[in-house]
Amino acid sequence: MLQVRMKYGAEGYGIYFMLLERLRDEDDYKSVKDYNAIAFDLRVDASIIKAVVEDFGLFVFTDDGKYFYSEGFNKRMAFKDEKSKRRSEAGKKGAQKRWANKDPRENDSNSMAKPSDQNSNTKAMPLHTDSKESKVNKSKVNKSKVNKSNKDSHDSKPAKRVYDPDDINLKLANYLLTKIRERNSSIYPTDSKNPPDTQKWANDIRLMHERDARSYDDIKRIIEWCQQDSFWQNNILSASKLRKQFGKLIDKADAPNNFNGNKGGRKPLYDLPY
Repeated sequence: MLQVRMKYGAEGYGIYFMLLERLRDEDDYKSVKDYNAIAFDLRVDASIIKAVVEDFGLFVFTDDGKYFYSEGFNKRMAFKDEKSKRRSEAGKKGAQKRWANKDPRENDSNSMAKPSDQNSNTKAMPLHTDSKESKVNKSKVNKSKVNKSNKDSHDSKPAKRVYDPDDINLKLANYLLTKIRERNSSIYPTDSKNPPDTQKWANDIRLMHERDARSYDDIKRIIEWCQQDSFWQNNILSASKLRKQFGKLIDKADAPNNFNGNKGGRKPLYDLPY
């Protein structure tokens, strides 16, 4: 970092940490080696990006040379992810332990007190009582039963949703995959042993529509737009990334001066693939 600062000053220092911020948002904390696209995003010169990445030993490349990453940053993120995982697991175990120890108390308000042989003054409790203590105990028993019922319902895992070939969510997931392959067939080769999980992609598409209130027309339109844009085509390589960046994508696609020649704002809607 001292060498970076000596050559490029505060600009180089800032670029390094902006690159780390970009890596934090990428899958596996790796970035596509596209200096022009990164320079456009950071609004700096591409030659400085290239120098910071390649000339100072701050980053390393994957074997195929398509991606770069920071070993030190990955170690820190691995420690952070492991710490978060341990906290999550500890929280689940603690919750399970609390539920296991929380048995309903046996409070039978209908049972009669038996007089003691040693205390003849003991009075028998009435069969039915409306006392405040009886109502409280009865409420606790009912609440315990409700809590136990809720626990049982949470313990049963819902079945994983499977999308049929005719489902619009799966069609749009396959449409995104097709567009990526048309642009660069080496990203997801058709003969790959580990093809992308389009069922998971379809679920991300569904969440975009149901939770994020994105129309299927807009989703298809932005799929086409991002795979034509010189910057976003290398960053949107999955449905989860499409969902994460959708707000930025639609703003840029609908901008009057976007780089796909759309001078009048929104592009016309195309027929959906169904």
